[in-house]
Amino acid sequence: MDENNNYENHEHHHHHDCWLCDHPVFKHIITALMVFLGAYLAFYTVTDWHFKRMLDPAMQMRRIERKMLHEQKQIENMYKRNMERGMHLEEQTAGYIRAEKRPDAYEIIVNLRPFDNSDKNVEVRTDGETLTVIAAGEKETRNHEKVIKVIQQFTFNDDVDLSSITKTRRGSNYIITVPIIQ
Repeated sequence: MDENNNYENHEHHHHHDCWLCDHPVFKHIITALMVFLGAYLAFYTVTDWHFKRMLDPAMQMRRIERKMLHEQKQIENMYKRNMERGMHLEEQTAGYIRAEKRPDAYEIIVNLRPFDNSDKNVEVRTDGETLTVIAAGEKETRNHEKVIKVIQQFTFNDDVDLSSITKTRRGSNYIITVPIIQ
């Protein structure tokens, strides 16, 4: 039992020798400084790794390459959309003006419905071996008016006579006949 008392006294005595135990404010200050120092070192280490990785030339080249590939894909998509719009526009205009070959003449047929159903909105010009058809009209929708203008050129060989073309109207079609020289 005496040994237990000595151990307790020794333990108790050791507790009184601790300088931080007698000054709890300093204990908290030192603990806060140690936590701050640890956080600072962790932040510094992570930041240093990040900047070294960010400034690495190989990493920069990969980033630039990815960005260039992304921009190239955007340009290809934009080009593809524009091509599809152009093809759609060609499909729409193919219904307005079309050409048919007969044994004795070429017939250029203009659908007048999109052009206010008036042959006055169709202009025909000749220049050498080229026949140009210009058709224009207005189309009203609920919100706004659209102006439709179609210009189509036809180039012929020497086997046609563009000076003796005829223009007639059949229903809602305006037919331009270009005779073939035999």
